[in-house]
This record gives sequence, C-alpha cells and structure tokens, in this order.
Amino acid sequence: MVVVHIIHEHEGKRIEGESAGHDAGSFLLTNAKGYCSFCPGMVVASKFNGLVQDGWKLIDNLLLPGAETVTVLHRPTIAKRQRQTGATETFRLSPDAFHYDVSRHEGEILLDLDMRPIGDETTDGRYYYQHLEQDTLIVRYVQQKHERYLVIKGIAGYREISEWQERQYPYDARRGDSSRFWVWRAGAVTVHGDAHLVIAQAPVLEQALDRARQARMQVLLEEPDLHTEKEASSPLEAALALAALDSQLLKDDARFLAGTPWFRQTWSRDELICLRALIIAERFTLVKRVLLRYYAGLHGPMFWAMPPDKGQLAVDALGWLAKRTHDLFLALQERDLLDTTFSNLELRLVRDRMAAALECLFAEHAKDGLIVNGPSETWMDAVYDGDDRAGARIEIQALTLAAIRLVTWLDERSGQGASWRQRGDEYAVRVREAFFKDGKLWDSAEDATQRPNVFLAFYVAPELLAHEEWVTAFDAALSALWLDWGGLSSIDVKHPLFQQWYSGKDDRSYHRGDSWYWVNALAGICLSRVDSERWHVTIDRLRDACLADLLWQGAVGHCSELSSAAEQEWGGCFAQAWSAAMLYELLKE
Repeated sequence: MVVVHIIHEHEGKRIEGESAGHDAGSFLLTNAKGYCSFCPGMVVASKFNGLVQDGWKLIDNLLLPGAETVTVLHRPTIAKRQRQTGATETFRLSPDAFHYDVSRHEGEILLDLDMRPIGDETTDGRYYYQHLEQDTLIVRYVQQKHERYLVIKGIAGYREISEWQERQYPYDARRGDSSRFWVWRAGAVTVHGDAHLVIAQAPVLEQALDRARQARMQVLLEEPDLHTEKEASSPLEAALALAALDSQLLKDDARFLAGTPWFRQTWSRDELICLRALIIAERFTLVKRVLLRYYAGLHGPMFWAMPPDKGQLAVDALGWLAKRTHDLFLALQERDLLDTTFSNLELRLVRDRMAAALECLFAEHAKDGLIVNGPSETWMDAVYDGDDRAGARIEIQALTLAAIRLVTWLDERSGQGASWRQRGDEYAVRVREAFFKDGKLWDSAEDATQRPNVFLAFYVAPELLAHEEWVTAFDAALSALWLDWGGLSSIDVKHPLFQQWYSGKDDRSYHRGDSWYWVNALAGICLSRVDSERWHVTIDRLRDACLADLLWQGAVGHCSELSSAAEQEWGGCFAQAWSAAMLYELLKE
C-alpha cells in the first residue's frame, strides 16, 4: 500500500499527516480556465486526471521514472511533490498556462499526451505532430474537425518517442465508466538539476506561443514567495475548506462552479447552498451579486438546475434563494449594514419577486395543501428502480416555509400587513400534520422512509417542530441512517434499495446508500443547534470524517462529493463546492 506524507500550508499555518492507498497524495488545482490533477505514482486513476484547459484535456501524466512520491505539500494555489530520490516537483496554474518546475532531478520527464475535448472519447483519426524550436516543443493535434496546439517552453534537452500506449483507469472502471484509452507518449524531457516548463495551448499556434511567452515572463517578474507568512484569519482546517470553495469561483462572473472535474457548470441549488459560508466569511458584496443575479431571472417559481435553461428543473432552488437572502439580510442587520448595502428599491424587488413566485408556486404546484414536485426535481435527482421522489417531499415544504418567512420578515420590517405570516403559520400546521407521525419526520406524506432530508428540513425551517419533537425526529433518523465510520446513508440502511458501495454511473447507490459530505456536515450543524451535549460524539465523528476527506483522502485540500456507505472513501466528483461550503459552516458553528 502506498503511504504518502501530506503537508497542508495556508495563511501561515501548517498541518501534517499520512495518506494511504493506491491514490494517496493525489492533488487538484483549479482556476477559471481549467484544472490540473495528478496522482502520486505511475498509474493514473481517472481519464479526468491530468491537465485540462478551455474544455480540452491536454496532458495525461508527467512521469519521473523510478521516483516514488513520498511527500505532497498542498497550498490552495500551488502543489509540491517530493520524490524518494530527492527530486521536487512544483505545480501551478496561471490564467493562460500551466507551470511545472522540477529541481534536484537527474534524468527524464516522460510526457504523456491525451489531447481532446473533455468528454470526447473518439479514438479514430487522432494525429500528433511535434517538433522542437530552440527551447520550445510544439505539438499539433488533429482529429477530424478538431485542431489544437500545445506549446512547452523551457526544454533544455528532448528525446522524441512518438508512441501510442494503452491506459486503463481504475477509478473510471470502478464507476462503470469507459476506462480504456490510448495516450500518446510524445517524448522525454532531459533534466540535469532544475527545469522550469511553461505549458500553454490554443487553437492557433501563435496564440499558444504568445500565452507561453507571457506566462514565462510573468513568472520571471513576479516569482511567488512560497514561504510568505501572514496572520491566519481562521483555524487552518476552516481556512482550507473556504479555499476549496473559492477554487470553484469564477471571479469575473461572480459565479460558482458546482465542482471539478465533471460539474464545471453553475448549478442553482449548489451555488445557493454555498452562500452562507461566504456570509460567515463576511463576503457580503459577492453574496449580493450572486443573489441579485437570481432575482433578475426570477419570473416564476422554478429555476433550472443549470440556469438559465439547462438540466432538469430544481424545485428547491427558490427556497434556497429565499433562505440565503434571509441569511444575508440578518447578517447585515446585525452589523447595521443592511440599509447601506441594499437600497429600498432592491429590497422591494426581492420582496415582490419572491412573493409573486410563491403565489405562482401555490397556484401551479400545490396539491392537498402541499407543494408537489415532479420526478428528479429535488437534490436527490438520480432515478433508479422507480425511486424518483415525485410528490410532496419534506425538504421542499420546509424550503417553502423559508420563502414565506423571508416575505413575512420584509413585510413586517416595512410595516405592511401580516397576511404572509398567517399563511406561513397555516402552512406549517398542514406540513406537520402530513409529515410528523409517530415521532418521525417522513420523507413524503405517503412515504415513511428515513432519509437525511430530515436535517435539511430543520436547517431551513426550524420552526416546523418543537424542540423535543426535533429530538425524537433526529434520533429516529440517526437510528436508520448512521454509518459506523461517521457518515449518514442517503436512505435507511434497511431499505431494499440501500446499496453499501458506490456504484458510479448507474445511479443505484447515488441517493440510495452513498453518504454525501455536504449533508453530513449540515447534519452536524443541525444536531449542534438542537442539543450539542446529547449528540456531541456524533457531531465530532461527522466533523472528523469530513475533515479526513478534506485533508487526507482523494484530491487533498478539496472536499469530495460522497463516500460509499460501507466504509469511508472519497467518491464521485473530486472537488465539490457545497461539500467545502458546508464543512466550513460546520467548523465555524
């Protein structure tokens, strides 16, 4: 078994530990243009590893033959790897290039290319052409309608290989995804001591060359100080979780990606769920920009999962928009900043559009006094064996209450009537009658199945039940969902659809066993708010499992999407924004 020493450094603090397993010491760096993700040994775990920029996979792997990784140093924007030979590699992304430094290395760097649009798995008609011009390797890739140039600057010596080699990616095979590909071993870069390679790409050669030249010049002018110390603003674990969330931010657009590598789009519910972490961090201007973007497009009760018009409908996005808006308003009011941050016109727009959306929601999506959703419209959106969660679901009712509460709060603040308060009280009574039975909070009015949505309901609408009722509801949920390693199953472990192991692309386990890190952290928050003493051991174990995922498992320094139920492991997407956001929230609770 591979054991790698992991070091995390950020904001002047350091934490060290060991990571064990075939992929121990994997890391991920991201920016707006793409990401790089490399594994510690000779085996690449996934076709999604490597260097990806502008939607193109470019490099499959960079290999120092015979030099095993012994230490990985992670900072939010830089990764360093030390080999048992004493050689050190440094990885960094700049806006238009990838920087790869090697020091104290005598030998070669093997260059494995896999140039293709990410997701394009065509194998026929792929051609590479390469030549060296002084210190610059130029690679031209052609495949039917695609053409791309890869430029590597800083080469002192080069041995051309030009050989197709088959690769098998074990993580993809485990997920039931296509996992056998051919990569092109372009050649070997000769290194005597130190090397600094700048790698850039573009559809036009001159653009790729210009990107490489500019990136190289920028490094020469502004070489980063890797040892800069500054006062830490948070405990290191919380700061790392926030940095992991920030890594998914497209700063120019004030927009968050749901994750990397295969959720590199903005998902409405995911982005909105993430915002309280930024409120806690007092990033109020950014949160306002994100929220107002949603209100600008709020012309009915439903958002698309990938706004403005992609994916499935997300019935819960409206409630999360209301919840995060209210969270921001309360935080600003506490600091006497609400009136200077939002104009009366903006507050009125929020109130009127949310109220209109609620009216439409009740007119078009209510049945028997409850809000109903279609198949795959909740966050549990992956269907298997008829389990699509269509109907009236508990967290959707709670999120509707959160939306009513926001409108009520704005009305009362401006001295308007109490009609929405009365409607909210009546609706809460109806939800209680339909869902709270025999000390349990049902998943739907007709389905007693225990799922962690019980905790989502408390998180967004704690007024739904009395304190002692929440205690009994949480005890019932924990009894059905608790996993010995410190997580929650996404369905009762005795349910016939429960799956112990992550099943990957076929969705059997996705919401029927897999343990979601964002939900585990949220459950820790809820348990702490209701009775931290009663559940202190459970809270600690939930937190510790989330931290183990952040610090030592998967792509170190990032929070993965989920784990199998049977034992803790990283699974799903390498880096998930809401997993990081909710962990930060738990750590700051």
